[in-house]
Amino acid sequence: MSGPDQLIATSRARLARARFWTQMLILLVRPESSDRGHESDAPPHELNDRHTHARNKIRRRGVVWLAYGFSARNLLRLLAPALLVLLPIGLLAVPVLFVLVDGSAAVVNGDFELVGRPEPPLLEWAAAVLVVSVAGQAVALPATVVLAAGLLVGKNVSISGALRAAARRWPAMAVLVLVGVVACTAALAAGLGVLGWTGAQGLAYAVMAVLALFAMPCLLAVASVALEGRPAKDALARAYRLTAGASGATAFTLAFGVVLLPVLAEQAANWAVSGLPIAPAVAGYVMALVAVPFQAAVIARLFLHRLVIKGTIAEFKEIVAGLPESAPRPARLMPVLAGLLLPGLLYGGAVLVNPLGWPEVSEAAVTRTWPRDPDAEVFEEDGRSKPELGASHLQALYAGRGGRMVMLVDDFDPAKLLTCMDSTCAQTRLTWPEPVGAVPGYTAAGARLADGRLVVSTWAEEGADEDGTVVDDDKWRARLGLLLCDATACVPAPGGQPITEVTSSRQDRTIALAARPGGGLLVAQFYELPWGESDLPEEGLSITTCDDPACTRPHTKEVAKLPADKYRDDSRGLIAGVGPDDRPVVLRFDRETGAVFVISCDDPACARTRTGRPARGSAYYSDGQAGAAMLVRADGRPLIAYLDVNDGAIKLLDCRTRECSQAGTTTLSEPGHNTAPAMVLDRGGRVLVAYQDLDRDRIIIATCTGTACVRTPVTTIARGGGRGLAMALDGRGRPVIAWTDFGDWHDWDLVVTTALNLPPDQGRRNPP
Repeated sequence: MSGPDQLIATSRARLARARFWTQMLILLVRPESSDRGHESDAPPHELNDRHTHARNKIRRRGVVWLAYGFSARNLLRLLAPALLVLLPIGLLAVPVLFVLVDGSAAVVNGDFELVGRPEPPLLEWAAAVLVVSVAGQAVALPATVVLAAGLLVGKNVSISGALRAAARRWPAMAVLVLVGVVACTAALAAGLGVLGWTGAQGLAYAVMAVLALFAMPCLLAVASVALEGRPAKDALARAYRLTAGASGATAFTLAFGVVLLPVLAEQAANWAVSGLPIAPAVAGYVMALVAVPFQAAVIARLFLHRLVIKGTIAEFKEIVAGLPESAPRPARLMPVLAGLLLPGLLYGGAVLVNPLGWPEVSEAAVTRTWPRDPDAEVFEEDGRSKPELGASHLQALYAGRGGRMVMLVDDFDPAKLLTCMDSTCAQTRLTWPEPVGAVPGYTAAGARLADGRLVVSTWAEEGADEDGTVVDDDKWRARLGLLLCDATACVPAPGGQPITEVTSSRQDRTIALAARPGGGLLVAQFYELPWGESDLPEEGLSITTCDDPACTRPHTKEVAKLPADKYRDDSRGLIAGVGPDDRPVVLRFDRETGAVFVISCDDPACARTRTGRPARGSAYYSDGQAGAAMLVRADGRPLIAYLDVNDGAIKLLDCRTRECSQAGTTTLSEPGHNTAPAMVLDRGGRVLVAYQDLDRDRIIIATCTGTACVRTPVTTIARGGGRGLAMALDGRGRPVIAWTDFGDWHDWDLVVTTALNLPPDQGRRNPP
């Protein structure tokens, strides 16, 4: 070749290469959706170039990251199918939910929450919503796959066309859904079987993970159904054929891109908004919708990627030709934003405005961050170890000074006081009220004085060593004293005298305290009767009246003899009260039989008493977990809430006489497994009775005006109940409930629940 000819040939080759690379650069920087013409209108050589470019682009490695970047750039358009299908389902399901849970829902810490164990109608609603949502997802996901495939190959696909194509493939998608359910069930059953056979949790998880990875290629069948129109069986076979030679890489790509990363993103979003009211539910809804485009993009890109590698050019062109083509329409931001935000706005408005009048509750787990098993014992200045709280220590709750709430906690150890700086218990202080050397083994009693201070009982011993072991029976003595407690500390009652002296270490030392109207104190106590005084096992009841809280001049009188209770040294079986006319009333709840005894004094000095037995109990009751609560009204007649051991129901006795020999009975709960109640009078004169409904895992407050009572579930027992419950009014007159959510001895929390509203119209939402 001559020199000029060679120069001309070289120039032509360079020009061709420059033209080729310029064309490639234009194609690379041009968005996938920028093709404004119809494929059928393009010349054949342009179609071939476009197919070649699309195949080369799809062949690139890094499917997950390329698909995620692609989804982010085209998010508005890819969101449309999920919004159009799933949004109406949510807008219809939520109002139905609000109607079904009427009476079994509350606004807890500013967020909507179902209270207790779901009832059958709610379970049926959940099942129906699940089925409809899965059916909707079986349309939204393949429709998004069709949209994503069109954008990937540079072809305009309308949203309506993608939805119609997905709807036509719905029978095949339904079969794929059933296959997925069977695969998940099989993996779970295999894992549980391995766990039951070997007890190795790690091996069980490994088996489930391997089986799940083996089933991952089933997700590619979605693309085969949506893009090729294959029936489910052929689509599954096609998916596994395409993954041949790269089964592991394909399975991990689908696992990360379709399952793990969306789940992690949703968890991260929930963590970011945790603690904020309403936000977690809204974030969960938005993330569930946003995940669909990313999942569909991974499925579409991976399917086309494997098709380019394992398939033929004709198959690729056939898929491109089968996509529903349309004129390009730009995605609009406002409708998409409206679809994403509308459910959240409606949900937030319903919770904040609360048009249905759900109970509003503030709740805090006081001990959530407390150590359960301290590694080293920490000592205080007096040489004692710092007090610790146990799962069964809660005895009583009182409203202290300055809006504080004070709990008396004791379980046969020296008593402790847990002080909350306010009703939310965000800041607490746990202290020993009793001095060094106080006698352990007996439950302390407490009472709130009119000035907000607390009076707490304590025992001092003689003739025993440091561990409380009796050294000399003849010299052993135990004397009952009092402690006065304010917000800072507890001190022995100034000038106080021993209220009583016990000379036998086996004697019952159960006592109860109550404040008298004039500032004095009432002490009720059991004492041991002399041998042979009665043929039946009995014990005596004495009442000590004091004119001042320190009890400087105690006056004691023996007032009654009652059947002995084997559950000794438990103050929950003895309750003391005083009427406005200063006449004492004492309730004895026999925890062995469930019987209720009421002893009333005809005068403040108890010169004469009357005894009533409004509840007989049962001789066959052996649980020992029953209990009662008592209030004395302005006319001196008591109100008694107790657990009826015959049927397990909580009942309210409206005593017509002071000794409650005649009473009207109102049943507050359903029969079943309930716990001992707590009771207060609110500022409007209504009776509030709180109890744990263990059959439905919830705490209920019964609000009574006269004999008309309504029940309001206020919170859910997440782990287990039955470990104590106490209630008092805070400084704003709201009922505050302290209770123990018990899983086991290493998994429990002391919880404080405050009912912010108990409107009278709650009666129309009585739970079943």
